[in-house]
Amino acid sequence: MVRIKHRYLLFNILYPNPPQATTQPSSQPPSYVLFSRPSPNHLTSQLLISTIRSNIQSIFGDYGVSVTQSGMRIVYFSPGTSTVILRVPRAHFRLVWASLTFMDTLPVRVVRVSGTIRKSEEEVLRRARREIVRAKREGRDADDDQDVLESLVVESKGKARATANTLRTQGEVLDMEDLDEDDIMDDISD
Repeated sequence: MVRIKHRYLLFNILYPNPPQATTQPSSQPPSYVLFSRPSPNHLTSQLLISTIRSNIQSIFGDYGVSVTQSGMRIVYFSPGTSTVILRVPRAHFRLVWASLTFMDTLPVRVVRVSGTIRKSEEEVLRRARREIVRAKREGRDADDDQDVLESLVVESKGKARATANTLRTQGEVLDMEDLDEDDIMDDISD
């Protein structure tokens, strides 16, 4: 029996327009925080996946939708950090990546393409830790920023483990991904 292989696209939802607030400029958060602020409540994983599918439809047509429809699903979505892990078929992950790049309704930035969900989870945690260090360097209310970001790291870690355990119980092998020589070179160059 042939096992269907997947790639995991880790991407962030960006918010380039600052929120309309009546706060003083001195209390504005740093610009990097504005781009990665929490997602609104109405943005769910179902809405996100339908937006991605409609974007694939508009760019690549019926062919794009048909080759990605069966294997594409959101494995992890954190509205607090606007971070998403999307599982896509390995043969067509570049097609999905291109459609994410050209998405105009919701700007996203693909951060990592991985062969296993574990590496994507590790990247999420690494980036969260980096944000904690960056907030400490800012010097403004370091204790408050650290508490908020550490809670996000704990939340991300818990959700990622729950997702990994769910996939393991569904019979998917997460750690033993066969990589071709071309795929290894692609991962190294990224």
